Amino acid sequence: MPIGYTRPALRLRPSTGRMVSLTPVMEVASAFKKLDIMCARNQVRSDSNRQRFHERPGLKRKRLASERWRRRFGAGFKATVARVKQLRKQGW
Repeated sequence: MPIGYTRPALRLRPSTGRMVSLTPVMEVASAFKKLDIMCARNQVRSDSNRQRFHERPGLKRKRLASERWRRRFGAGFKATVARVKQLRKQGW
């Protein structure tokens, strides 16, 4: 680090990514909606439900493999549908 350089103090707590700053222009309802969208994007609810009970390592591997397969299948399916739409648009 260069001389005289100090790192900014970062406040890295669990709630850091789930905070919405209210401004005089923003209404409380829209702030709650924004917070709900952020929590949905970060999968906070599913993470909380998963941490409720202990999950055996073998079952965790199975679950992760299943989630990966579903995600890959969905991506492939969407690509196929997009290709079919493109070909139909071209007159095939």
